[in-house]
Amino acid sequence: MKFNITDSEFTGLFAFLATWGQVVGLWAVGVAILTVLIHIVFAIAVYRDANRLDRTRSLIIVGPGIWCIATLTGGVITAAIYWAMHHSRLNPDIPVATTETTETEET
Repeated sequence: MKFNITDSEFTGLFAFLATWGQVVGLWAVGVAILTVLIHIVFAIAVYRDANRLDRTRSLIIVGPGIWCIATLTGGVITAAIYWAMHHSRLNPDIPVATTETTETEET
């Protein structure tokens, strides 16, 4: 079985592939820029929170600057690890909230 492809069909195929490649490349650049912006925003938020926490209690493992650099490179996952270590029940400094109510129940 032999395919007969004319020169115009061949040129049209290459034009389509070139255009598709440009679209995919532009989309990839957009995703990369968005990822960098998200990393920067999370790093700033972690740095500000770490500075605030550093005044009231000690930070776990490293200081605010290192947490900021780690979040710049690690992104959302590093920010989640920071939150889990400093703001969740994994941190022994966080007190357990009481579930008891002071109101008396009437039946």
